[in-house]
Amino acid sequence: MTDAREVVAAVTETLRAADVPSSAVDARWIVCHVLGTSPASLAFAGDLTPDELAAIEEAARRRASREPLQHILGTAPFGDLDLAVGPGVFVPRPETEVMAQYVINHLSGLDRSTVVVDACSGSGALAIAVACHVPALVTAIEASPDAVPWLERNVAAQRPRFVGRGSQIEVVAGDVADPSLWPPAASVDLVVSNPPYIPDGCVPRDPEVRDHDPAVALFGGPDGFAVIRPLVAEAAAALRPGGLLVIEHADDQGEPDGVPALLRAQGAFSDVTDHPDWAGRPRFTSSVRAG
Repeated sequence: MTDAREVVAAVTETLRAADVPSSAVDARWIVCHVLGTSPASLAFAGDLTPDELAAIEEAARRRASREPLQHILGTAPFGDLDLAVGPGVFVPRPETEVMAQYVINHLSGLDRSTVVVDACSGSGALAIAVACHVPALVTAIEASPDAVPWLERNVAAQRPRFVGRGSQIEVVAGDVADPSLWPPAASVDLVVSNPPYIPDGCVPRDPEVRDHDPAVALFGGPDGFAVIRPLVAEAAAALRPGGLLVIEHADDQGEPDGVPALLRAQGAFSDVTDHPDWAGRPRFTSSVRAG
């Protein structure tokens, strides 16, 4: 069996037997990754070599063990970006792309270079997406020593693109609760964050998340808000009046008692609004710095 289509079919069956979601799609990506080709060109790949077959078999074994596909491929798509990911860094999700586009649209309407903070930056998905689409000075804050190298790698890889857009990104290693890591008070136009927000007692169902995403990027204390509370306080200090704060949350942390309620209770924000993701589930909250 050396025909690419037969190999894809065989890998699909291997993954399906392991209850891997999107088995057929993952199989195609695995074969394309090993062959160095695109899904559109896969039908023209011809016969595979023994080394290629061995590499595909190993990649299929890893995926069948529920290792994330993105770890196997080494990259994760985010909008029009391909970001390097692996052990130690949170894999960016398609749901977050909606928030990224919302932020980009908002900044595009300001018609000037802006000052932005990406708090809990992880792989740098939000920071880089913003910097590549609108002129901005972005501070990317990340606490995890395992995630920071991935963040720095992605920033370096995308630097020609965002510099060409008139942007800069500064990577800052440390806790978002540390006020010394933030830009000066009342100087920031927008703070965006995909923080850890899963309550400590909740165990993710998917093995890809439970066993491979770093716990520091997932869990946010007993109620899920242990990182969000100090983040909101620091954002309130850093944002200029009229500046925007945008925070991702779980689909059960929207209205009426979740992140929107927390922002209203904080007292520094107005126009608190919850927004859905692609699937229509509550996914992120925006609010305007009052004053």
